[in-house]
Amino acid sequence: MATRTTVTELKQRLVDGLRVLTGEEVLSGSGHLSVRIPGTETFLINPRFAGVLADPKDICTVTFEGRRIAGKGPIPSETPIHSAIYRNRADVGGVLHCHARYSILLGLQDIGLVPFNREARMFADGVPIFPDSHGINNDDLARRMVETLGAHHAIFLRGHGCVVVGPGIEGTCISAIQLERACQDQLFLMSFTTVKPITDASRARVNARLENPYRSWPFLLYKHGVKSKARIRASIRTLKEGEHY
Repeated sequence: MATRTTVTELKQRLVDGLRVLTGEEVLSGSGHLSVRIPGTETFLINPRFAGVLADPKDICTVTFEGRRIAGKGPIPSETPIHSAIYRNRADVGGVLHCHARYSILLGLQDIGLVPFNREARMFADGVPIFPDSHGINNDDLARRMVETLGAHHAIFLRGHGCVVVGPGIEGTCISAIQLERACQDQLFLMSFTTVKPITDASRARVNARLENPYRSWPFLLYKHGVKSKARIRASIRTLKEGEHY
């Protein structure tokens, strides 16, 4: 049986996620990734500087009320995004807010995301659009955003990027990468044809991959030089056993 993930391990995996997202051009100098600390009403989040520069010692611990209780900080001004989602979505273990280029562009289109290929199928249940482009830096805006998000796995913030949620760090990162790719592909297709959804756009198999990402995640860690091949191979068994909050 797998042992419970420690907070120290979660911090390292959060830092790994920030590096992967930056390498995939989903995250830039701004944006933030968080993970729920299992069994508590707290979460970990990178401080208010470029995520790729963060080390595990920089990661902050924040309550579901948005109060920093550990870490030097400062925490991101839009931390209410994370606290509001964790308070209202028990199924969510990881949250990302970013300003990915193609997600911003498609989020400005009324058509929204069409589940037309493998990447977009991950969001077959839809990606709602939150109409307020202001930074979500207070509880009222965060509450309204969560209401618009509903049970979905991502939301476009019109003109301001997107928010992606998942079962944990790895699943959230994979979802965000897939969303950005799907947005890019759809915008390209829209330049010369009408984009139509595929007929078998079901989330069942997709959810299984997100909850146990032992294939996609090791590849991304290796691609961006986050870990050596030997360390990645050693970690695959842990991922298969479900040690990926």
